[in-house]
Amino acid sequence: MVEQSQSVYRYQAVEIATGRIRTGEHRGGSPYEVRSSLRRIGLEVQELRALEPPRAAERRTGWTKPLIRLWQARQCRTHRIQRADVCDSLGTLINAGVPLEQALSSLAASTARPETERRMLRALRDHIREGHPLSDACSTHPGWFDPFDVAMIRAGEQAGDVTSSLASLSLFHQRAGALGQKMFLALIYPVILLVAGLAVIEFMSFTTLPQLIALITQARQSPPWLTVQLVAMGQALPYWWPVILGVLIAAWLALRSLVARVPLDSRLGTWIHANPWARLRKRTRVANIALALARLRKAGLPLTDAVLVVADTVGDAPLRALLRQAADALTRGEDLSQAIGRSPLLDPEFAQLLQLGERSGELTDMLERIAERYQRAAERSSERLAAVLGPLAILVLACLIALVVIASVLPLMQLGDLA
Repeated sequence: MVEQSQSVYRYQAVEIATGRIRTGEHRGGSPYEVRSSLRRIGLEVQELRALEPPRAAERRTGWTKPLIRLWQARQCRTHRIQRADVCDSLGTLINAGVPLEQALSSLAASTARPETERRMLRALRDHIREGHPLSDACSTHPGWFDPFDVAMIRAGEQAGDVTSSLASLSLFHQRAGALGQKMFLALIYPVILLVAGLAVIEFMSFTTLPQLIALITQARQSPPWLTVQLVAMGQALPYWWPVILGVLIAAWLALRSLVARVPLDSRLGTWIHANPWARLRKRTRVANIALALARLRKAGLPLTDAVLVVADTVGDAPLRALLRQAADALTRGEDLSQAIGRSPLLDPEFAQLLQLGERSGELTDMLERIAERYQRAAERSSERLAAVLGPLAILVLACLIALVVIASVLPLMQLGDLA
């Protein structure tokens, strides 16, 4: 079992006794272990590189690459609150004078943290022990740290102020995570009610309704159509739910593809992008983009590089293409407000506020104010959406229960007529 967990590393080292250069390969569980092992035999490692097996390299290329990126992006969103806590804790320890390696070891030793997080922290500690900067260590964990995190930490390293970058990252992920939690809470209540309604249908389909149908069939009468269909649907759902789920996902993807092809400036496109859910997503999107650009600008990144970094973290393909086009426009000497203002993907008011910041020379401060403003607007939108979805979910549940009640009463009425 130990041999399977070890890897082969190619090294270039200097003999401590003679000063001669030696190269070779060595097997070990981690680069830190390999360096320690070679140092014990009198070799000081200068370069060390892991030899990746061909099969592992193949798995990371080809048609699986987009799927891996989607999964990593999903993992980053899932770990957002945990990442904010890690950045805050790490920045606090470093600011208190604790060395980076020791701070990572302390966080990794905390049993209150999930095992996956502790494993990631131990891997970061091993990279730091090898002499790599924290930004490079974070880039090896794309499921935890996206390009925005790496760029922020690298900018802090270049400026000699990693603690400020970690504090900014913590605040950014806390704000973005709070908006995500509000959207999740706005949807979870209707989902719970829908599941409760389906559970009632399942219970009646396997218990009461089949008995009523059997009584009517024994009397050589045709049971009510609604009752038969409801029982058939309820009994088929436990066996066919994977197919039904696949059909729903395919229908959803097809609908998204059709919606993406609708011109945004058409009447239908205006209606599609003017519904409450679309407005909430647009405001959340603007708040996250503005806050990310403000943090990157404060960290010292040029505006063009900041836009490119944010584009790599955006999951929406049209918006990602828009940001990359905006970066190209910035290299040609255009303003960011002009490049973004031509697209209906973002709020036109966002471009106007950007133009005010560019003219006043306070673009970074304006971006922070824009982020706070749109975050408040997104919170209000999520509250209104939750206020609408709650009664709507209750109405859907009432319809499901009414359907079950009618499907139960019709056989009873038919049995009463037979009596």
